[in-house]
Amino acid sequence: MPEKKERKEKKIKLNDKEHFLHEIEWVDIVGDSTIVSLDEFKRMRTATITTIAYVLKKDKNNLYTFASYSQDGFYGDRNIIPLGVVKKIVKIQC
Repeated sequence: MPEKKERKEKKIKLNDKEHFLHEIEWVDIVGDSTIVSLDEFKRMRTATITTIAYVLKKDKNNLYTFASYSQDGFYGDRNIIPLGVVKKIVKIQC
């Protein structure tokens, strides 16, 4: 029987702190500035977004993420997502 591979969390170390890669599902605003009927307006829905990013920190209100970084400790592709719109946060395994 083949040996089962142990899956490890995807992480990096930046500025002396480990950061883990996550798949984050959250709900975003959808807007439209065109003129539509009442029926069309009622069919409008928010968007469910999936973000793949490292988590910098999470506080009681927000999730701070980044998707790129430099080896000398700088962060790029940064977002702050209000926790009230987050549906799911899952660490990515490799």
